[in-house]
Amino acid sequence: MKILVVDDEKIKRVTLRDDLRESNYDTIAVDSPLIGLQLLQQEAFDVLVTDLRMPQMHGIDFLKRVKKDHPHITVIVMTAYASVETAVEALRFGAYNYIKKPFSSEELILMLEKLKALRSKSPENTQASSKVDDTNQEPSLYQTLIGKSQQIQEIFNLIPKVASADSNIMIYGEEGTGKSLLGKTIHLKSSRQHQPYVSLNSYGLAADTIELELFGEDSKQGKLHLANNGTFFIANVDSIPLDLQAKFLAVLENRKLTETQDTDAIEMDIRIISTSRDNLKDKTKRGEFLEDLYYQLNVIPLFLPPLRERKVDIPMLINHFLDIYSPHQSIKITPEAVNVLTDYPWSGNISELENIIERLVAVNSGQDITPEDIPIEIKLPTSQKLDTTPSLTSFHEIIKSTERELIAWAMRKTKGNKTQAARLLSMKPSTFRDALAKHINHIEWEE
Repeated sequence: MKILVVDDEKIKRVTLRDDLRESNYDTIAVDSPLIGLQLLQQEAFDVLVTDLRMPQMHGIDFLKRVKKDHPHITVIVMTAYASVETAVEALRFGAYNYIKKPFSSEELILMLEKLKALRSKSPENTQASSKVDDTNQEPSLYQTLIGKSQQIQEIFNLIPKVASADSNIMIYGEEGTGKSLLGKTIHLKSSRQHQPYVSLNSYGLAADTIELELFGEDSKQGKLHLANNGTFFIANVDSIPLDLQAKFLAVLENRKLTETQDTDAIEMDIRIISTSRDNLKDKTKRGEFLEDLYYQLNVIPLFLPPLRERKVDIPMLINHFLDIYSPHQSIKITPEAVNVLTDYPWSGNISELENIIERLVAVNSGQDITPEDIPIEIKLPTSQKLDTTPSLTSFHEIIKSTERELIAWAMRKTKGNKTQAARLLSMKPSTFRDALAKHINHIEWEE
């Protein structure tokens, strides 16, 4: 087994190289990803062991490049304890495993021995058996969903089962929780993975537009037809008007689609993955959703929890978005800033978190992200109802709390624009700024 080690830390790099060679591993060690890429072009390696934080090229970028150009190579990433989330992120992009620094050479050798044992069970040679690792052509869960919370891990465990069942699935959850990613992952893990995956978000669309998108017209094929033999993902299915629900139901019950009066009915073999932000069962009781359609779509119900209920995943998501929006800058975030973002309720869920990280990277000057860099509307206290704050015993305390709630609301509503926030509350800009400063100081004192 031939090993390439890439690490800019000289002592660790040389020690690993020597210890691996003593254990009969043909090993070359270099200090730069750029040199590593050159070597990979010149020689065939079985395993790449690489650090994630290096000056010339971020480890995630290096990993992506390696897996693109050399998909059969097995990659093990080394990471400091504080960046385990980034290491887990590396799994999404094709890494085989990760090992936390500081570690002994024996730990890495044990991992390599296990890898060698797994490969030896295959009747094919090393290069060919590595095709098992090349399922990156069929994206894994790590390439779509992120999280280590119990709720997300339960979803991970369910995905292979529901994907193989080939039954219709309904995904419930708030906006921005990752329902579309879950739907795509299920498709990619199913027997239909090489067939079409067609999606439609019906929210906010006019009835005639929904009808055209679903069923087509004249020379334009509808999305149901395009998804035949594959998967049709429809977001916010509860937005479809009742008359179109009936037409949709007929296609599912009859397994036939008639696009125009002049064409023959098309035999349909299609899996439906739907999403809804509301409880469809309640909508059927109110006559807002057809009960028969509900039973057709709700064969396997899944629920994605809001981000505020899986706060343990937030640091991992932060690192994920930092890698996406600062691939060449290696921007880091301080633990204090992570704590601020973790405490925020994220009403927009993962989509809102992604937006904030993108903003922080866009205005960053190459320094670590600190609490001072975080938009002010994120740091303001969240709204509280008076009946849940029994500690407020005096009139002045209640007034002060209410003022803070109003300022926080206005700042979120205007995305931190103080002038617009003052106008929203019918306050003079100078008065608003004085009040804002008073409460910001209080927040800093609490932290």
